[in-house]
Amino acid sequence: MIAANRRLPPSGAKEMTRMPKLLFIAGIVAAAVLVAGCTSGGDPPPSLNATAGAPLLLNESTNGSTIAVPLSTNLTLELEENPSTGYSWNLTTSPGLRVASDEYVLAAANTPVVGAGGIHRWELVAVAAGLQQVEGAYVRPWEHGVAPASTFSIEVSVAP
Repeated sequence: MIAANRRLPPSGAKEMTRMPKLLFIAGIVAAAVLVAGCTSGGDPPPSLNATAGAPLLLNESTNGSTIAVPLSTNLTLELEENPSTGYSWNLTTSPGLRVASDEYVLAAANTPVVGAGGIHRWELVAVAAGLQQVEGAYVRPWEHGVAPASTFSIEVSVAP
């Protein structure tokens, strides 16, 4: 058998060593295509464009998004809150957004339930052009150095 292999023409030997190289290269290309398809990065945060008129409603579903609005636009932000647990939203805004109102509304129920949560609602007005920020932390005010139970942030691009 060994003697028979030695008698192979040189071209046949080259073809036999070329095939594994081609399979290796094809495998690398296939792996690269698969990896590229699996690393799409996920869905980007939503982006909203608003026009002047009815207030734009923001909530947990708009967390992490960027919103473009004209100057003097009214924004309504509603986040679930349950003060009976000690947690409440601590909201901060950049100077270009004015907080027109800040209220807690109990959940709609036929009879009040002890410990039931509700909605914290802020009415915001875009008062200055530029990129504005809204950031919130769902915290117990007396706990210091503890990570918030939840966070909320949104960028508001205010056009003149």
